[in-house]
Order: sequence, then C-alpha cells, then structure tokens
Amino acid sequence: MNNLFQKDDEKERTVAFIVVRLSSSRFPAKQLRTIGDRSVLYWILDRLSQSREIDEIVIATVAEAANEPLREVARQRGVDCFWYQGEVDHVTTRLRRAAEHFAADICVMVSGDCPLVHAPAIDQMVVCLKNAPEADIVRVLSDVNNRPPALEGVLVARQQAWQLADDLANRPELKEHQFPVIGMQPESFPAVEVTLAENLCMPRHRLSLDTWADLEFLNRVHDTLVQQDKRFELPQVVRLLEERPELKKINSHVHQRGLVEDIKRVLFVIDAGKEYGYGHLMRSLELALQIVESLGWPVSFVIDDEKAVSLVDDHGLRTIWGAFARVESNRQNNAGNLKLEEILLDFDLLLLDIFDQRGPAPGWRSKLSPRIPTVVMENLQPWANEADLIILPNLIGNKKAKAGYLTSRPPGEPDQPQSTRIIGGRNYLILRRDIRRAGNGHAKDIDLLVYLHDQNVKNDIAALTGELTINTEIVNGFDPRFPDLLARSKLFLSGFGISFNEALSLKTLPICWPDSSAHRTDAERFYHELNIPSYVVSSTAELADLILPLLESETLCSIPVEDGTPGIVQELTRLVQAA
Repeated sequence: MNNLFQKDDEKERTVAFIVVRLSSSRFPAKQLRTIGDRSVLYWILDRLSQSREIDEIVIATVAEAANEPLREVARQRGVDCFWYQGEVDHVTTRLRRAAEHFAADICVMVSGDCPLVHAPAIDQMVVCLKNAPEADIVRVLSDVNNRPPALEGVLVARQQAWQLADDLANRPELKEHQFPVIGMQPESFPAVEVTLAENLCMPRHRLSLDTWADLEFLNRVHDTLVQQDKRFELPQVVRLLEERPELKKINSHVHQRGLVEDIKRVLFVIDAGKEYGYGHLMRSLELALQIVESLGWPVSFVIDDEKAVSLVDDHGLRTIWGAFARVESNRQNNAGNLKLEEILLDFDLLLLDIFDQRGPAPGWRSKLSPRIPTVVMENLQPWANEADLIILPNLIGNKKAKAGYLTSRPPGEPDQPQSTRIIGGRNYLILRRDIRRAGNGHAKDIDLLVYLHDQNVKNDIAALTGELTINTEIVNGFDPRFPDLLARSKLFLSGFGISFNEALSLKTLPICWPDSSAHRTDAERFYHELNIPSYVVSSTAELADLILPLLESETLCSIPVEDGTPGIVQELTRLVQAA
C-alpha cells in the first residue's frame, strides 16, 4: 500500500489511533455514551488534541454498518477515520494497516473505551521512545510505592513492533485483542522503560467502560469532581479515589475478560407494559446487568413494548421485538411473529419472566432446542415444570421452594410432584440497584404512594386522600422517580408484586389492593410468612380505616432486606456449565 503522507526524515511521525467498534457484545455503542457533558469518544478526542507530540489523530474502525456514526464524529472533529475492510475481529491487522496507511513511525494506540487518557503522560512516553532509537515499545513501570499506572488503554510503539506483533499473532484470540503478543513475548520487542508521575499511579481499579456499572462509576466520579470544582482528569480521579475509596464499589465486581474465555449468550423473554406493568422487566434487567458485569456474558431481551425496549436500550443491552406464548403487541413495521426456537440457536441460556397468570401450552419445551438450559422466574403453574430451574426471587420464595409443588393445576387433579428444581427466598431476592441506592438518607415526607392500573380506582383514592389531607403520590405507568418516591413514602399501595419486596427494603409498609384472587392469596401468604398483620384492602372505605391508624404509628416497618442477585448468577453459571 502506498503511504499517503510524506514524512520528514529527521522527525518521527507520531499518530494516535483510537480503536473503536460500536458492536460490543456487552455494551453496544458504549463509546457514544455520555459522561457529564460529552461522549466517551469526545473525551478521548479532546484529551488527545492537547498532546504536543501527536501529529495526527485517527479513529480506527471496521467496515460495518453499525460503525457509520464514527465517520460522522470524525468529520465533525476534523480527524481521519480508517475504515478497515478486512476481518472484523482482527484488531492487530486493522491497527497495522492503519499505521502503514498513515505512515506512522510512532504509533499511539488508544482504546475507545478509556475516557481518562492523559496527554502529558502520552507525551512523556512518546518522547522517551524517540530518545531510544534501539527500542520498539514503551513499557510503563509501577511507581516507587509499587503502585501500577492508572493510565489504561494506551500503547506506544514503533510501527515495526505492530507489524511484528501482527505477524506473530497466529491464533484467533491473539488477533482479536490489542497486541497481547507484545506482553507474551517481551524478548521480541526491545523496550524503553518509563515511570509516570506518582499522581498517575494507584492500586489497580478499572477506569475503562465495558458495562453499565462502569458507566455509573465514571459518571459518579465525574459529578463528584465537578461538585468539588475540579476537572475530570486522571490526576484528579486518582486523588479522589484515594480520598473516597467507597466509590470503587460501584464497579469493583465487574469481570475483566481474559484472553480466552468460553462466552455464553443469554436470552430473557419478558412480559412488560400495559396490563403487565414493568416490575418483571426491572427485576430481570437487574439480573441481566449483573450477569454481564460479573460473568462478561452478553444478554438480549425479547419484549413487545416500546417503553420497555427503550429502558433496555438505555442500559446498553440488545432487544428483539416479540412475545412468548401470546399474540405480540402491535407496532409500526413489525417484522412478524417471534420464532423463539430459531432465535435460540444463537443463545446458551433462556430465562422466562412472564406474567404469573398465564403461560404456554404443555409440551412447549419440546419445541425448543433440548440443549439450552431454561429458567422460569417466579411461576409455579404446571407449564413451568418443563423448565430446568424455577427461581422465586422474593422474601417468601424459600417456603414455596421447600414445599415442592405446583400452585396451579387443572380442576379435580391432585397436587403434582415438582420435578424441576426450585430455589427462592431471601438469598435469591433481586433488589435492583436504583432501589438499593434510594435507601440512602431520604426523609419519609410522603404518607401514601399509590401504584395501581385501574384509573377509576386511582381517581377514588385521590378523592379520598384529598378529603383526609393525606400527602399522596400516585404513579401512572413507568416513572423513573419511583425508587426515590418509594424511599420517601411511609405506606405503599399496590397490587401484590415485586415492589412489595422493594418497599420493605426501604422501610416502607406495603398495602395490597389485589387485582386477582391469586394475588390476594399471595399477599395473605406474604404477610403471614413475615409475621406481620394482613394489610389487604379492596375498597376506599377499608383503605381509610387502615391507613389512618398506621400513619399515627411511630414504627411502620423494619424488616431487613438485602440483594441476593449474586446468588442467582452463581446458580445460572452452574446450570450452564452442567448443560
């Protein structure tokens, strides 16, 4: 390939190549996610533009339709975009060809998911390499206190090092990553050693973006620094994490993928929206995020509600439009009914979190691939007996799991023995992170929070609480304020469901207005097993008689509740490994 750039023989040309693909399996388009007031990619471009040693900045990507937005970013920022036409997973060859194309003597590789690159540190590395003509790469050492460098996703090397590393990458996993051969065969790559300033070193903690938890962490760090009137720069981040080590808990559990891993793909099928509400979705979304974060397995959702699709997309997970064992909701440009048995050919684990009063016809499992482990969430109807595992992620799930029977059966038939394994109870309670964080320091300034589907009932309750001058909030559909509203409330009125566990975790007393006989039965069992009075109402008169004395009480609710989602993740891991 002919070089497009003429170079001065007395000056080594330095080019920074930002490695980007928007089709990440764990977090698609993560480089376009926002931290503070700009995207991750813009943070990187802004920082590299401050370098004194970099002559050219290039976005190095692959010729895929998903990457088209990168061309627009390059145009807006006045940088080049290398559109590699070769194998999409051959990262080493892509970078090699980019370096050759742009006549780079010194190549600065920058990962597109590392927003805290630091221009002064890069300049130091480049200068050291220029001053060591015998060296091909820069090796960054720990500081005098043996703390590793906090600078992530940066490799400075001469072009011949990239060429050799690509030639030596003789296995797929060596092509797919960013020159792992350089670390595996150090004798082949003469190095100049560099130690960065002490304020750029710290105990190892991930500052890159691979999951939703990483994005939450980076935004929390950014916002904390802004509140302190400090810049979102690497030295300030290092100092903040020394002063506030608790911030690391946000993403300390995220799994760092190794060079070779057996990656499994997970499919959730969810009922959400309209008559189903969003409780199933929010519960499974938390489980999905923890699967991605702790195992590194990509997750997709099958749903047929526009708001649900938006919520899943917002959290960086993929969606497929469809429904299981029922007619799909209509939408514009619907591609047709879901063929689950065909979709599952691309997955290794299926989780069904559907409305507990419906389900597929007997024999449904035989229509799916026999190899795929299948899990049913919180459903003990007979159809669930065909799954491999049933999870009851609620406070009383352990009682049902130990009972070992199906709660619904055809009239006249005896209880059926449960052949499927059942787990549940406190150790498997899913408590989403928004609820866990909402418990930090809210005052109980709302008397009653209402979440019901029937608009007439909500109107009657609004009239009643207005007459009684009870401070009431009524939630209509999905409301992102719900965790904070629930934390601020003394009482919570809803049909029986997932939010009852969430209410208890926030020291809010749940009251049930059941929308079915099954929910009334479940609510009665819930109160009985927790050894508290049965707070079930079905009229505004009953509600008035109940809530007025409760609001006068000093102590409403004090039942400890913690997240047990990691226990479920462990069970799913064992299930897939045994398949």
